[in-house]
Amino acid sequence: MNCEIVTIGSELLHGQIIDTNASCLARKLNLIGLNISFHTTVGDTYTQIKDVLFQAWKRTDLVITTGGIGPTEDDLTREVIADMVGVPLKFKEELMDQIESIFKRIGYSMPENNRKQAFIPDGAIPIPNEIGTAPGFIIEKGSKVIIALPGVPKELKYLLNKKVVPYLKKRFQLDQELITSRTLKVTGIGESKVDIQIKDLINENTNPTIGILASPGDISITITAWAKTKREAEALIKPIEREIRSRLGINIYGVNEDTLHGVVTNLLNKKGYTLSVLETFSGGELTWRLQRSLSSPLHESIVIGKKEQILSFLDKKAPALEINKETAECLAKKIKSKGNSSIGLALLGTLKAAKKGYDVNAHVVVSGENVNGSYAWKMGGDIPTLQSRSAIIALNTLRLALIS
Repeated sequence: MNCEIVTIGSELLHGQIIDTNASCLARKLNLIGLNISFHTTVGDTYTQIKDVLFQAWKRTDLVITTGGIGPTEDDLTREVIADMVGVPLKFKEELMDQIESIFKRIGYSMPENNRKQAFIPDGAIPIPNEIGTAPGFIIEKGSKVIIALPGVPKELKYLLNKKVVPYLKKRFQLDQELITSRTLKVTGIGESKVDIQIKDLINENTNPTIGILASPGDISITITAWAKTKREAEALIKPIEREIRSRLGINIYGVNEDTLHGVVTNLLNKKGYTLSVLETFSGGELTWRLQRSLSSPLHESIVIGKKEQILSFLDKKAPALEINKETAECLAKKIKSKGNSSIGLALLGTLKAAKKGYDVNAHVVVSGENVNGSYAWKMGGDIPTLQSRSAIIALNTLRLALIS
């Protein structure tokens, strides 16, 4: 089955918001056996939407739209689709009742223009929306299907999982074959090195396939298999995963939705360790990541921006401060003691203006009983990038210290 995703909204073309709906749809639809052949984005102009949907309708079996089913004048998706398939819009009392109930629940009276959202193309299957005011709808015509979903990401995900996926599985008998994937999360080495290590596996395999996606400080290796059952697909994935793990070793920190800060937090909690952190040029980036869990083992965090503050923390006088491993080690031990924690971590460095952005000479030290590690690096870039990468390096240094 071939599918086209059409995301509708001028704000997408103007760069005012990032389109997360298309990636969400593509991931979910691929997992149930649908092939995404095209992804098109179009603004809120009637003729442009109609042209795009007409082309999508001609060249694919399934079209899924997001956006354009709100209450405002520029929400035109329902009108365009009705025109395209040659039917009028029809008022649905049950949709109107549900929209009104949403407003009552939050204590507001419904504006008159929301009445527009209770109209869908005649003959369409309504998709009630229990968490928003934009119900979707499905149109079946011969062997083809078009599905209109809201553009609000939370509402789209809800309707996709609760209503659309079960419908698609039944309509296109997608339980006949499924796609299963497993993503290995890698840090500490670059994309090119990962590619060198596993490129023969990428070239040799067609089922499962292997793909690499790089993001700052993080690389995802996704192994995707097609099979009749999940067990068969996993049996195809397992030997490939085993081989990749044997090559990349401890650079693999997690799988699927794992995050580096989440893995580190779980390791600390599992071992019963607490942590205190001191960071300088990173501006609290490391602390922010460590606090993204309700079960964070972080006892104390200090963010210091100036050399004078570092000297004061160490009870030293100027100019007795060097940016080196020894100083970072002193800071790690002192913050461990001050926070009365199992482990102290110091992230030390200075930012210096360069021709393009800034340079940093940095050190991270992890200090605890039987948990020790350190790393030093020099890097250039803009301040947000340097701070983000430093937090990732610090987290990975702590992870390696915990598992060594």
